[in-house]
Amino acid sequence: MAQRVIGVMALVLAALAGGSSAAFAEVQVFTVHLAPSGDPDGSGVATLRLQPDEGLVCYSIVVRNIGAPTEPMPGLGSAHIHTLDSGGIAIDLDTVFRATGTSTHIATDCVSADSDTIDAVLADPEEFYLNVHTAQAPAGAVQGSLAAG
Repeated sequence: MAQRVIGVMALVLAALAGGSSAAFAEVQVFTVHLAPSGDPDGSGVATLRLQPDEGLVCYSIVVRNIGAPTEPMPGLGSAHIHTLDSGGIAIDLDTVFRATGTSTHIATDCVSADSDTIDAVLADPEEFYLNVHTAQAPAGAVQGSLAAG
């Protein structure tokens, strides 16, 4: 199962990277390792591709050993980029996770985001973290710093 998840992640990363490096000179990619925050067994990894000129954030998130990712409040996705100082949501990833077994969930998509917010993340990634919410851990089951990746 772990090899299957790694294989899926490799395909997703290749799709997210697509094109030549010259075509994506402004794009910044972060690999975020997700550690337990509200679920002691949880783990995961996320790849974030921030494109300030297009106002886009593309992501691939794989989480394991947590409950199904769930919105903490109606209208919000189950994964967000939060600011470290306030804990507020900087970028809602509007995620829809799909189960790939009993303990693994994957979400892949792109969302629009304010270019100034993307610029703030790129200028100071240590001030931001990715958080995945579940019903059992509404404040966040797993999280990871953008600077650590």
